[in-house]
Amino acid sequence: MKNRSKGAVLSVVFTLLLSLFLPTSYSAQKITAGASCKGLNKKVDYKNKTYTCIKKGNKLVWSKGVGIKTAAPAKESTPLPSPTITQTQKVLTPLEKLNADIYQRYVVAEKNISPSFNFVRCPNANKKMAEITEKAYIDAYSFWVPIYKASAKVNWLLMSEKDWDCWYETTATFEGSNPISRSWSVWNKDTGILGHCKVSSTAFCGYGTGVREGGMFAQYNLFGTNYNQAPTPLTVHHETVHIYQSQLMSDNHQTNKINTAACWFIEGQANLFGSPIANKGNPTTYRNFEINRLLKVYPKGSSYTQEDWLAVLNALKRDSDFCFKNELGYSLGWFALEWTYLNFSIEEMHNFLEKMTKGSTWEEAIQLVLKMDEETYYRKIAQYLADEL
Repeated sequence: MKNRSKGAVLSVVFTLLLSLFLPTSYSAQKITAGASCKGLNKKVDYKNKTYTCIKKGNKLVWSKGVGIKTAAPAKESTPLPSPTITQTQKVLTPLEKLNADIYQRYVVAEKNISPSFNFVRCPNANKKMAEITEKAYIDAYSFWVPIYKASAKVNWLLMSEKDWDCWYETTATFEGSNPISRSWSVWNKDTGILGHCKVSSTAFCGYGTGVREGGMFAQYNLFGTNYNQAPTPLTVHHETVHIYQSQLMSDNHQTNKINTAACWFIEGQANLFGSPIANKGNPTTYRNFEINRLLKVYPKGSSYTQEDWLAVLNALKRDSDFCFKNELGYSLGWFALEWTYLNFSIEEMHNFLEKMTKGSTWEEAIQLVLKMDEETYYRKIAQYLADEL
């Protein structure tokens, strides 16, 4: 009896506790709008309506009720396939790819390099212009660092129209004290002429010595005190190729025979790299300029056959002055080097130049690296000229 009584008591207590924690529900009772209710703001759902206990006067009554919106069952739908976006990538011609690759090499080149330049500033050189010039050439030279680790430094003087004394003294420092071997006569103090340039506060001019006995070479750059234009990218990148060439010659000055190269090769190489880099991989405008320049020398060149262009190339072997006087190094050289680099890599052509700096003649370097004789090389270039013009 005691155990049963105790169990009954526990059952009653449990029931009472359970009833305390269960939510009060009005859903079983009839709800009518206006009928009394308990619990202000209580809500009850009844027959598809929600009623709220509101205060009306001094009484709490049920509101009129608001209909309960039932969501329509979702329709099953077949998912649409994702649209396929097809991007047509332009197929580059071999020439476009060559130019793009040259520019991309420059873009990814490490710009934080140890410069191969010995920059010297005269007292009156515009500091801002000197900094711009130095930075531009160091940046451009980054292209050649992975290709050739030069040991020769580029001696480079930056000066103004007021720095004749500084320039004169520096020629001795850069080129040796002997006035016969140094470029002391390039700037005439009395006439104010520096090479082909009239020296003034707005002048921009300069010159390079080329590689001389002992491997010495130097650059001189004058910008007047009122000159404030940065050097153009085309000039910077073109001239940097010549710096690369000069360092090769300088490092191997005792054996160098690169001066036996065809007259169009040196300038053609500078054009081939300078313009694509300066024009971000698209030198079309400048290339068209070189076509027009070439056709001014050879007005019927657009109708020339392979044999006609071969005759031109062989004639330039005998008369290199004609090549320089008519600037064919830039125009004809452009297309000759185009064909060359379309068929041989930058590294192979570096090897070609290096062969000549280490003692090979022009003809020997062609045979060793290009694996053909000079006549065959010229024939291939001649055909390219006939096709392109």
